[in-house]
Amino acid sequence: MKLIPRPIEYAEKAGTVGWSSATVVVGDFPQTIRQAKELLAKKPAGKESRLNFTKDMRLAPEGYAIKSIPEGIQVLASTEAGAFYALMSLEQMGEGGEMTCCYVNDAPKYGYRSFQLDCARHFWTVDKIKQILRLQAAIKMNTFHWHLSDDQGWRAEIKKYPLLTQKGSIRKDTPLSLAGYNQGKEAHDGKEYGRGLFYTQEQMKEIVEYAGSLHIQVVPEIDMPGHMVAAIACYPELSCTGEETEVSNRWGVMDNILCCGNEKVYAFAKDIIDELCEIFPAPYFHIGGDEVPKTRWKTCPKCQAKIKELGLQDENALQGYFNNEMAKYLRTKGKRMIGWNEVLDAMDIMDKDVIAQWWVFRGSKKRELGWLEQGGNLILSIWDYVYMDHPYNVRPLSKTYKMTAAKVGIKDTKGILGVECPQWCEYIRDEEKLDFLTFARMITLAEVGWTPDYRMDYADYESRLEQLRPFFESRGYYIPPQKVYRGKARDFKTLTYAGRWAMWRKDPYWELTYTNRLSKK
Repeated sequence: MKLIPRPIEYAEKAGTVGWSSATVVVGDFPQTIRQAKELLAKKPAGKESRLNFTKDMRLAPEGYAIKSIPEGIQVLASTEAGAFYALMSLEQMGEGGEMTCCYVNDAPKYGYRSFQLDCARHFWTVDKIKQILRLQAAIKMNTFHWHLSDDQGWRAEIKKYPLLTQKGSIRKDTPLSLAGYNQGKEAHDGKEYGRGLFYTQEQMKEIVEYAGSLHIQVVPEIDMPGHMVAAIACYPELSCTGEETEVSNRWGVMDNILCCGNEKVYAFAKDIIDELCEIFPAPYFHIGGDEVPKTRWKTCPKCQAKIKELGLQDENALQGYFNNEMAKYLRTKGKRMIGWNEVLDAMDIMDKDVIAQWWVFRGSKKRELGWLEQGGNLILSIWDYVYMDHPYNVRPLSKTYKMTAAKVGIKDTKGILGVECPQWCEYIRDEEKLDFLTFARMITLAEVGWTPDYRMDYADYESRLEQLRPFFESRGYYIPPQKVYRGKARDFKTLTYAGRWAMWRKDPYWELTYTNRLSKK
């Protein structure tokens, strides 16, 4: 079976059926029929066949069935999305002009299957994002989470606040590694970064439209109230002190955050939401909410006055109030708010409509599991399984494949919306490294989010990945050598887990350099 993600049911039948420019496409689902014709027209002529799309409302919204015999293929689906995913499966199985006749019955485990790209630390072109979206479509991932702002750069055009991209997109230089970070002595490249590197509103609309044609929703993220130094550098009055500052040229967590005792901050955040909600029709909006040190709030007269005015317990509750105000405002736009699981630090007052994206264990799992028990929703993105910017010797594909609800202690999955693999780009400066660390892990996470747990089998997955290597690489999606993605690119018998991390902190490019040397031998 040459198919990723693994379907619920697959059975081979006698004979083969053509998959070529000689395949005639008919039936329901006009958008998918047009896409099928465009796809098949690019293939060489081969065995004649007929592809018939038929609507069947008994199937799940993203589900499909495929029944093929030597004369042709029938696809059953209830929606365009289901028909499109059947087309993506056929494209994998039909590589080479024909495929084994088969029966496939399939539907996703989760409705939210996502990849996140950090475009704040390093900027990626519209064409690169479109390439990533095409891979998402091929592996049935339906959400692109777009990280558009951070301490080190603001990348989304906001017409009411032009300085955000005129000034907030630019930092004076870029750190090269974590070596010496705690002493403030990490190496920098000494080169200005980010001038002109942002997305216009027209470009963002272009991405949204392109993604929509592939049945992918785009969820924007503006990280707040923390990770806001780039915005504060443009508008210092948004901070607790009002002091002038620069866009950060250090990675990590900054104390300089939005002043949540200042009403101007709430107006600013709502203005940002207003403009972006006109561009992004997805029913979700991500406000980040992670890594918010309260150091300045504790001594800020405005923040302390706001805590007293509202009768809040502490600074965590002040962030909870801010989060709730954003969630309430987003509901007026027809959207639900997503935040990293630090938003649960004020869980007792948190709006129950908020979706928490679980990336880190906050001391224990009690808050996250408690949120589910209270009827809340989670997205699973637990860093030790799915963070993609780390080397394969620390996080091999087999580890990513293990991020199931049961693995993290969740017994009742009804509150789990889905899964996401984030790609953070502090130490990813070029497409070569982005491709090296991203594509294989995306493909792996796609199966985690789609395939029922009882059908998951890593050894079988790896076999299918190797079978499909020519399929992915012929389309520009680099898959590292097997021993690299297994985490065995060199002899680590005497190197501890901490030692592997130490290698990465000293030289984030070491594994790619080593792999390139391997490929030249």
